[in-house]
Amino acid sequence: MNYTKPELLDALAGQYVLGTLKGLARKRFQRLLLSSSKAREAIFMWEQNLNNLASAITPQAPSDSVWENILQGIESKTVPSQTVVQTKPSIWQTWSFIATAACIVLVFLVIQPAKEVSQYQQIALVQNQDKQSLWFIEVNEDALTIKASSQLVAQRDKDYQLWMILKGQDLPVSLGILPKQGGKFLLKDKRFNADDISLLAVSLEPLGGSPNGLPTEVLYTTELVLL
Repeated sequence: MNYTKPELLDALAGQYVLGTLKGLARKRFQRLLLSSSKAREAIFMWEQNLNNLASAITPQAPSDSVWENILQGIESKTVPSQTVVQTKPSIWQTWSFIATAACIVLVFLVIQPAKEVSQYQQIALVQNQDKQSLWFIEVNEDALTIKASSQLVAQRDKDYQLWMILKGQDLPVSLGILPKQGGKFLLKDKRFNADDISLLAVSLEPLGGSPNGLPTEVLYTTELVLL
């Protein structure tokens, strides 16, 4: 596949951000993101468009019962896999994809407790190919607050490592080892800046983390959402 074609990169980036790029095609594109700045730029443009959509939604503070129901729904409901039929979706498919993405952003807005923030909140949700939530990530002033989902089935003889991909740089930066259950705080790298991050990635590593400072096997990637 010729990834140098801008039209192809844009189509793949759109399907990736909207969650419709599946299976081996998604894994190939994840590997491409680690080495191609043009692919990451395409991802960034799609993220910006969706963030603009999210910014038009006014967040509402839910009651405790609503908060609990949403979390239970996220952790218990599996979304059936979808098949990508064509590279250029129809206009109705496109609006359906955008509506789905808007719903995901809305969930983020609703499930966050009401807070007074000086600028914006930064969050990320790591999901597998079946759209099961594995880790919830919230960026605080000095650290990342990470919670492992009950749907995560972790390998005992492996660790999961979080990385950030900075715009204009090919080498990912390690952020630390993710929890296999419960929660964990990871101190923010001094280079961690939402405006400079193209995407976050999770890799499967030997116990203790990457032996050479680079991802061994990239499993998932996700975007940092600004609220």
